[in-house]
Amino acid sequence: MDVIVDDDGFELPVAPFLPGSDGIDLAAQVGLQPDFLDLARGVIKLAVQSFVVRVGGRTIVIDTCVGEHKARPEIQGWDRRDGTGFLGRLAATGIAPADVDVVFCTHLHVDHVGWNTRGVDGRWVPTFPSARYLFGRRELADWTARCATGAPSVHCRALADSVTPIVEAGLADLVDDGYEVAAGAVLLPLPGHTAGQMGLRLERGGEGAVFCGDAVHSPLQILDPTISTSSCADPAARAQTRQDLFAEAADGGRLLVPAHFRGPRCAHVRCTNGRFEPVFDCIPA
Repeated sequence: MDVIVDDDGFELPVAPFLPGSDGIDLAAQVGLQPDFLDLARGVIKLAVQSFVVRVGGRTIVIDTCVGEHKARPEIQGWDRRDGTGFLGRLAATGIAPADVDVVFCTHLHVDHVGWNTRGVDGRWVPTFPSARYLFGRRELADWTARCATGAPSVHCRALADSVTPIVEAGLADLVDDGYEVAAGAVLLPLPGHTAGQMGLRLERGGEGAVFCGDAVHSPLQILDPTISTSSCADPAARAQTRQDLFAEAADGGRLLVPAHFRGPRCAHVRCTNGRFEPVFDCIPA
């Protein structure tokens, strides 16, 4: 696994972003500083990043972050950004855009689709011209319907400049739970954050991992799976998704790779007396 970081310093205030987190003794979570938490300023620290895996002879990019030159006035630092070096960091792993076989977007929020396209001569064209782009069928239908009503959303602009051009170019495959991306790589449902979020379960060499998108934003949610973010479409469903995800990870030793973890970028989960805790013993490439 290679990690291509697009933004390693995205911060959000703890209480508004994670309502209910006041039930956790944050002061005791010294192990989450400085990668995930800044108690002095009361902020959660997040990364925005892509993951590259090579499996079954295919090169797969999971989520495509924010992108460049795109109108995102609601989010400081993401509006018409330039010179981020993202594609250069991808090249440093030995991968050119044309080498990518599959792009999988776990869901269609603005920070998961941005590098799907880039601007060329006033048009948004596919960044990865040889790839098939996998979008959840339910996810795309939900956002298409919501944005058609004129909802003023940064996610609708992302749909217009980073998803619709892919569909119009004929490079999109609309997929459902259980879709096999490659041998040993299968999509699984992770409902709650959006209508149709999915993850990628990877089985290789006796080891397992789940690239779980925004099912988990912060290790605080491993400590208390009932805590959902303020951006969740269905907080109760997402809490159940986390409970099931953590139980499976703890029972089977499965590695979790959330979209926004900083530091080690991933975690195992340990269950002691019915309570989960993160174990940061993974070392991504």
